[in-house]
Amino acid sequence: MSIFFGFSDECGTYKKDKGKKHLKVHPHYIRSTLLIKAEEWKLLKKEFNLLKDKFGLPIEREIKWAYLWSLRNYQKNGQKIPKKKDFKFLENYDYHELIDFVEQCLSLLHQIDYTKIIITHTDNTSCPRIDDKNILKMHLQEHMQRVEMQIQTRTKENLAVLFFDPVSESTDKHLRDIYFELFNSGDFIDSYKHIKDSLNIEHSHQSVGIQIADYVSGTFSAILKGQGNSNYDRGKRMFYDHVHPYLRKYNGTIWGVGIREVPSDMTYRRKLATEMNKELNK
Repeated sequence: MSIFFGFSDECGTYKKDKGKKHLKVHPHYIRSTLLIKAEEWKLLKKEFNLLKDKFGLPIEREIKWAYLWSLRNYQKNGQKIPKKKDFKFLENYDYHELIDFVEQCLSLLHQIDYTKIIITHTDNTSCPRIDDKNILKMHLQEHMQRVEMQIQTRTKENLAVLFFDPVSESTDKHLRDIYFELFNSGDFIDSYKHIKDSLNIEHSHQSVGIQIADYVSGTFSAILKGQGNSNYDRGKRMFYDHVHPYLRKYNGTIWGVGIREVPSDMTYRRKLATEMNKELNK
C-alpha cells in the first residue's frame, strides 16, 4: 500500500456578479493540486527549507506567488510599501531574487520520483452567472475525481490524503461539507475508495506542499494572462519547464485530464490548447 499527499491551492477569485474592477484583477479562477508520494514529502520539505536558508528568507513566513508581482510593481516604481500590505516584510528583498527562489522551489519537483499535477480553471470573463459555492463545488469535484482515478490505476490498496489552504471559515466549512457529501454519495465515479473520507485544511505558511501548489497555480495564471504580453514570459517559462512535464495525462493528452476548464467548454479548451501548443513548439 502506498500513501499519497495531495496539496491544493487557488489563484484568483470567482464571483457570480463580476464587475469590471473584479475582472481586471481576477480574470481567472484557478485551483491546482500537487500529488506526491507521502514518503517523498520529507525530502521536499528538507530541500525547500534549504532554499529558504540559501535566500535568507524566514522559515515561518510564506512567499506567495501574488507577493512577487506586487513587490515588483512597488520596486519598479520606487514606491514605499505601506505597513498594511501582507508582503511588507519583503521590502528589503530584491524581487528578482524572490522570483529565482520560486523557480528553484518548482525545480524541486524534478528531484522526487512521483509527481502528478491537476489544474482546474474558470475564465471569469465568459463564465455564466453560477453561484459562488457551486463553482467551488465544481472545482473540488474535478480534483477529487482525478485524484481518485490517478491513484486507483496503481494498486487497489493505495490512498490519497488531500490538504487545502484555508479561504475563510464559512468557505472552509462549505468545502469540507461538499467533500464529505461527494465522498459518500458519489457522482459518475461509483465510489471514492482511494481518497481519505475527509478534507484537511492546513495553513499554507506551515505547509511546503501548499506553497508549491500556489506556485503551480501562479505559473498557470501567467499562461492565461500572458498571451501576447511579455510581462508574463518568466512565469510562462516556469510553467513549461517545471509544471507542464508533470501534468496528469490519459492516452497522451493533458486536456480534460491534467488541465480542465470549469464549467466544461470545448471551444475554449481547443483555443487554449492551440495557443499552448504554439508555445511548446517554438
